[in-house]
Amino acid sequence: MALFPILTEQRIKDAIDDGAFDNLEGAGQPLPTSEWSGPDDPVTLFGYRLMAEAGAVPEELRLRRALEDARAKWRKSEDPQERERLMAEIAELGMRHGLAVEQRRRGRG
Repeated sequence: MALFPILTEQRIKDAIDDGAFDNLEGAGQPLPTSEWSGPDDPVTLFGYRLMAEAGAVPEELRLRRALEDARAKWRKSEDPQERERLMAEIAELGMRHGLAVEQRRRGRG
């Protein structure tokens, strides 16, 4: 395991032991999975959440949200031309999202 995740996890454990998270809004409740699901380990998940709260959303999450939005528009659309355009957009976003996920898994993102 890389050193940074180990240090990060230890800092989080120390903060928990010191009570730094005791009075936070939503303490003891699970993270909203619809927005934060994806990374397998809790350290990466926590890092994504911190970045999103700071306005720095990883490309993988930005693309997943755009893909979900395009799919929702496609389901609501009744115009055949609009549905065709949205399907092309969904295909492109799906491909780009898949590449971003693969880059993260290989440690390049």
